[in-house]
Amino acid sequence: MSFDLFTGIVRDFRASRKVASEIARLNHLSEAQLADLGLERCDITSHAFNRHFKRR
Repeated sequence: MSFDLFTGIVRDFRASRKVASEIARLNHLSEAQLADLGLERCDITSHAFNRHFKRR
């Protein structure tokens, strides 16, 4: 059980780094580029979390 907890923590840490990276990448895009992706600037954070943290 402790191994499962540890692997879960590592998995979540990796996912959180991916979220941060994606948020930074998307924040550098223009409004037009975000629109091409079907996003508005206010959607960036939730989009990144939903992509890297599957709803459990």
